[in-house]
Amino acid sequence: MELFVLITGGRTGSGFFHSILDGHSEISSLPGEFFFDDFIDTVRNEKNLPKIARAFFNENKYLFNSKLEKFDRLGELGENRNEAFKISYSKFQEYFVKIYKNKTRNKMNLLISIHLAYSAANKENYKKKKIILLHLHHIHRINKISDLNFKIFYTIRDPLANISAFFLNWTNFKGKIIDPWSQYYNLSRTVDGINKMTKLNKQIYVIRLEDLHKKNKIIVNKVCKILNLKKEKILFRSTFLKKKWWGDKATKKYLNGVNKNFKNTINLELFFERDIYFLQKILKTYIAKFGYKRIPCKKKNFMRIFFPMKLELIIFKDNLKKFNLLELLRSLIYYLKRVFLFINFKLTKSKLVKKL
Repeated sequence: MELFVLITGGRTGSGFFHSILDGHSEISSLPGEFFFDDFIDTVRNEKNLPKIARAFFNENKYLFNSKLEKFDRLGELGENRNEAFKISYSKFQEYFVKIYKNKTRNKMNLLISIHLAYSAANKENYKKKKIILLHLHHIHRINKISDLNFKIFYTIRDPLANISAFFLNWTNFKGKIIDPWSQYYNLSRTVDGINKMTKLNKQIYVIRLEDLHKKNKIIVNKVCKILNLKKEKILFRSTFLKKKWWGDKATKKYLNGVNKNFKNTINLELFFERDIYFLQKILKTYIAKFGYKRIPCKKKNFMRIFFPMKLELIIFKDNLKKFNLLELLRSLIYYLKRVFLFINFKLTKSKLVKKL
């Protein structure tokens, strides 16, 4: 049994990639993100297997009734967006106890047992599963499982499109300007995410969102080769539990699977020209390595790297208007962290990083 961990580099289609792999007869995956790092803490000292199963249910109820998951629209599946799924908890618990009771108690076997029990409760042949796909999503969550043996799928997208999409999608979804921490968090994983992954000394497969759409068959073929999987029709559709998925609510639109005409949208009004210049300057190697195009900019004096980015000013002004002193202080803190990131950034060279 081989473990692959899926991590997102921002608004980069990690859910879309997950939906392509979900449903394959040889892959065991949950139809959504599973924060296994948090779950480990919850059951760290628990010996009773039914209680461990119950803890999993309590933390992930939407996996048993998809109508509970609003953001990822798991209650709006199918061609007519009117389908959902339910998984029997009693069946899950029964299979979990059956599978895990004969295994050595450790993190890897716990993770495997949860996934196989879920597959079995969904009436899949869990004995045919070769791959565990864990959609951990956030970079920082991987630290608590770094001692396990796994490989990484890391999704990326054009950096400026990523930053632009994250700000607009989340601001539109939440109905307010995002907070300084969220903005910095996405900026840092856009810029420095791959570097952080290389520190784990694991094999990293980098997948561009653009290629998932425009070179879908090529990417699927490469993934099948990496995972040593047989090709199945389900791999060419965006589904969860074999029901068509339409994307999450952050985009506001319903996304109809693979889009051969996919095109990044960059809202240039969110950037000063100096923002674009310095982002492209520090990401010069990244942009070349992963095949992105640069936007022509006039050369800027190095000292302008200390000037606030336009997005930082938008967030600062919003909090100033609200007289939110705590968020104003955080704006200053994350501005300084961003400057430090830009000044010190250098893309780590590693043979373990491979672009699909």
